[in-house]
Amino acid sequence: MTIQSQPQRSKTAQLSVWLTAACMSFAAWSQDAPQDGVYKDRIDWGLLMDMSGPTSASQGIWVNGFRDYMRRVNEGGGVFGRKINVLAEDNRFNPATDKIAYEKLVSQTPVIAISGMGMSASQVALAPTIKAGKVPIVGTYTATKALSEPVSPMVYNGFCGYKPMAQAGVGYHVDMLKLKAPKVVTLAIETAGGKEYHDYVAEAVAKLGGSATHLTVKVTAVDVTPQILEIINLKPDLITIYGVSNTAILTMKGLAQYGLNIPTFGITYLGAPQMFQSMGAQAAANYKFISCFTPGGVDQSAGNKAMSTYADSIGRVEMKQDINYVAGWVTAQMATEALTKLGKNPTRARLVESLSKGFTVNSQGLAAPFSFSASNNAGPMVFKLLGYDFASSKFKPYGEFADYEKYTR
Repeated sequence: MTIQSQPQRSKTAQLSVWLTAACMSFAAWSQDAPQDGVYKDRIDWGLLMDMSGPTSASQGIWVNGFRDYMRRVNEGGGVFGRKINVLAEDNRFNPATDKIAYEKLVSQTPVIAISGMGMSASQVALAPTIKAGKVPIVGTYTATKALSEPVSPMVYNGFCGYKPMAQAGVGYHVDMLKLKAPKVVTLAIETAGGKEYHDYVAEAVAKLGGSATHLTVKVTAVDVTPQILEIINLKPDLITIYGVSNTAILTMKGLAQYGLNIPTFGITYLGAPQMFQSMGAQAAANYKFISCFTPGGVDQSAGNKAMSTYADSIGRVEMKQDINYVAGWVTAQMATEALTKLGKNPTRARLVESLSKGFTVNSQGLAAPFSFSASNNAGPMVFKLLGYDFASSKFKPYGEFADYEKYTR
């Protein structure tokens, strides 16, 4: 039998306590929750977006922005040692495909949360299931009333909302053009989102004593001549476009062809350099888009510089200017910060509980800071208009975020 001296016994006890704590820490670190998409070395996070269908020109870019931010996070060690594994499902802009993909991410290849949900028809169809389920939607790509009203702890909008888009775009143009009873045309693709957006435009215009007309076009349209002829008859002061890139391109080219110089603004999704280049300088002269995000390279804010530097390093030099890329990047930031708050033991239930307490997203200049609470999940609320400078091949802002706050209060 070996008798230890008091100092030796003390050191042995300290070592034992340290080893016990280390083992407990390791056990906590390596805890799995596969039913929630949580594993020892990774956390599975889902995306539901159109990556090969009619809206893939914008939604696919958003997916790239989301993935690139997560790639940057993973290169830095992930979240508490776990890498973020992005499981992106392609719905091809089809509600039936979206439903199958959603169910897959909930149970077959479980994820801790889902981002995107870029199809308004799918949001309407899946809203009851999502709100009654256990998988939170963190950062939607579009915001429908069905999914966002009433406020639910299962849903957080990560994109520019329809209502403030309409308010800021209409308000700015009415002031700039000094209109007293504005006549506005909304040209929108045939979706639930398009109808909701027009309703908000009509509401904003009515408050100013004006009138708004809703014209529709198919998402796959290759000609908008009938709509242009109707616009000629209506003689609007202002046009706003809800749709995909081709919707805006066809409309602006059609207006130019008929010699119509009508100020026009598109929703945030319609802010891609390739879209303006496809229009050409003449057709794009009257076109701007309203956005709660700032394209890469437009300013020298900390967030813009960080995103631009990383995007340039992986060959996304032009893509960083696409507003959809920026939106995906900011949504991934939301997701990462939400996971970080959970510490070393993330689960779906803990994520839902944490999110429901409220949180603020500060993208350091890519968007004005925006907050969520138990009574507000609307997301970004401050906007500005941007156009394209063909001489420099860069977007240019018309004022700052602060200049537009009065329109969305």
